Amino acid sequence: MKANKEKQKEDKMNKETIREFLLRGEKEERFLISDVAEHGCSGGTINELIYYYDTVKFHDEHEDEIWDELNTMADDFGYSIPQLIGSFNGSKHVGSMTQFKNLLSWWVCEVIAQRIMDEREQDKKYPNILYGVYTKGETR
Repeated sequence: MKANKEKQKEDKMNKETIREFLLRGEKEERFLISDVAEHGCSGGTINELIYYYDTVKFHDEHEDEIWDELNTMADDFGYSIPQLIGSFNGSKHVGSMTQFKNLLSWWVCEVIAQRIMDEREQDKKYPNILYGVYTKGETR
């Protein structure tokens, strides 16, 4: 049992963040972050997040990070988390936990993609000032 807890802790430490997932996908030319930021995920922009099986798995792997993003945005807008989620496109059509996890998976990818694009735009405007957090292998 102790070995299982240590394995879970190790897996969590080695887990790819959503930001890293997006940057890797763009680097491997599977999608453009700008397309995710501009058009969202519902049109199949990210091939790995088209089917419910995949979006549920993505949600479960990134659940803590998704809820951190929800908490931050809800605080920023002065909403409760249910109010915030209720404002998402497609939220009125959620009728199951699978659809809920799908909605959150797409939403968080779109939000983080928009953040990356904002940072890139800031870098263009102010090239001598550092913005954001850089991850392993990220170049600008």
